[in-house]
Amino acid sequence: MNERRKTAFWSIIGILITGVVVYFALKYFDDLEAFLISAGVFGPIVSLVLYALLSVTPVNTDSLTLVNGLVYGVLAGTLIASVGNTIAALIEYYVGLKVRDVSGTEGETFTVPVIKKKFPVRSWIFLILGRFIPGYGGKAVSIIAGMYKVPVWKYIWTALVANAIGAFMFAYGGFLLRNLVI
Repeated sequence: MNERRKTAFWSIIGILITGVVVYFALKYFDDLEAFLISAGVFGPIVSLVLYALLSVTPVNTDSLTLVNGLVYGVLAGTLIASVGNTIAALIEYYVGLKVRDVSGTEGETFTVPVIKKKFPVRSWIFLILGRFIPGYGGKAVSIIAGMYKVPVWKYIWTALVANAIGAFMFAYGGFLLRNLVI
């Protein structure tokens, strides 16, 4: 299967999983909310663990962020998702370091296959804006950053900025869904 088909396949799978999660979250919202609220501090911890577990899969975490916005509201949902996605990003960065060890990756630029342009991997612009590429931009940027050994502190702050912006958008979307549907 060529790269475009793989990307399309996993994008469709991600959209379907997101749709299914949102459907069931809305359908069983009262039960979900009761469970997470009754779990107290463990509810957000369960979310953080799920972000970490999903980091090593092709499944993105947008649906989990929508659920956090649904249950905890915009502010708390954004905070939980920002921290969770940053934990996930660090795990993906570590995977990139291991891929580097195997592949012997070197250099300062990365060629983006779809547009055939080179980008400086250590650039904060690449590290932030690359995460907003639909589908797997965040996972790809994390692994590439690890492969090219982007300094950890630079990587963390750029991941946190991008994750906070994305988390706010999805948590706010979940909050709006709650007000529209429930």
